[in-house]
Amino acid sequence: MICGMTKQTTWDSFQLHARPARHSSGARLQEQLWYQVLPEHDPPTLAMTWADLFHGLAKSGAFKELWVGAARWPFLLPRLRCVEGALKLEDIANGLAVASRVGEKIPAAIGLFLPGPGIDETCVNSQLPPVTCQTDLEELLGFGTIFLNAASKHWRSLARICQEAGAAFAFPANINVYITAPGRGASTRPHADHHDVLILQSEGCKRWQIFAPPQGCSERYRKHPLYRGKGDDVLSKEELGEALLDVTLRPGECLFIPSGFPHATSTACEHTGEVPAASVHLTLGLSAADCGLTYHTLAGQVLLEMGLEPEVGSFWALQRPVPLGCLAQGEGADVVRHLATELRRVVSELSDLSSEVLEMGLWDAASLVASRWYDIWADLLQIHDDGYEAVISAQAGSSVVATGLIGTSVFHSLPRPCNDGAFDGMEDEAAADPSIVAATSSAAKFCEFIRARLPALELRWRDVFKEKANNLKIPSIFEAVD
Repeated sequence: MICGMTKQTTWDSFQLHARPARHSSGARLQEQLWYQVLPEHDPPTLAMTWADLFHGLAKSGAFKELWVGAARWPFLLPRLRCVEGALKLEDIANGLAVASRVGEKIPAAIGLFLPGPGIDETCVNSQLPPVTCQTDLEELLGFGTIFLNAASKHWRSLARICQEAGAAFAFPANINVYITAPGRGASTRPHADHHDVLILQSEGCKRWQIFAPPQGCSERYRKHPLYRGKGDDVLSKEELGEALLDVTLRPGECLFIPSGFPHATSTACEHTGEVPAASVHLTLGLSAADCGLTYHTLAGQVLLEMGLEPEVGSFWALQRPVPLGCLAQGEGADVVRHLATELRRVVSELSDLSSEVLEMGLWDAASLVASRWYDIWADLLQIHDDGYEAVISAQAGSSVVATGLIGTSVFHSLPRPCNDGAFDGMEDEAAADPSIVAATSSAAKFCEFIRARLPALELRWRDVFKEKANNLKIPSIFEAVD
């Protein structure tokens, strides 16, 4: 039994553990969010279900301000029972092995990241070879981070989480999964993403450093600041500046990262009080940008309806999700009317067109786009809910993973190659080098292939860390002992 804990003592302890940013507005909103979302009396480490968590966030004014307001900022949540162990290494191995046996390809890749002096580094992406057991998966983790894109379209437990998130936020949701061996100094180089995400630490520990969006853009990504640090673009230490947040997530803890905020990760975590284990975290994406549900998309649509070029300024202001779902004001026709009003305001304020041009049909165009995208939004929610229900109730597969759904619907269309952008380029190399393709026929051949070419990449974590695990069990800062 956990006793003697209050929300205030948990908050005070978490401040010491997480080293939150010295940003008065962000810190103030994070504390408000805790008091709005977390249970009033029960220890937060036990009390919350997925529905409690997501509906609590969706109703929180502090969350909305941190997500879409002027004070967009990362935030943390303490150890929650629903998050801890939500997807385990054995569940991942089971799902990959079941899919392998029936010849179904789940989008899975391994990122090979080898830091060098300065900004020099080896950073490539490879298709994950077939995994037949947990031992295969553990051996592969010795060479890099494994990631599973759209894992919620395959693992039943993740589909349920996305259903709960969709019901609460009323935005489409998706989960990617990332697995990294303990002791790896860098699992990705610093980069930004184009979606807002909630990081859910299921097993092991991972250190996160979050930075403010860079003021400038690289030449290659001049129009895409949300893709900084990917491909050939490298974010320098000068561009990143001091980290806004430097935190080591432990099992059950959560981190929200708004789109465009660069981040770097590591599993070389010391003094966490946890048994050394592979880090498994779920990245729950609120898919506003992916689905076009942002001011950037809809303002451009308004201008197109008026026969004008869809060029609108103020990049960051336009990346916010539009007021639908949990961000909406009112219901039905009121939502459409408010959305049309907002689109008219945004186009008027942020475009460089004359007031005379804008007044010619602006309201009609904004109303038409608002009505059309309200219907699109509703259809997207239904498609995602039906798709996740199909995963949960599928007859084929195992109790952990569903099979036989690929190609059966729009939601379960044929998967794209697994590539999160942080390790671009391996697909081209594989096409040019048949030996790489041959090496991906089994886990053993892959490990032999990489070991021969990048010997410094291998982290022999299984023996070292499992020996430590046998001798270490320390309560974490949020565990109270009788």
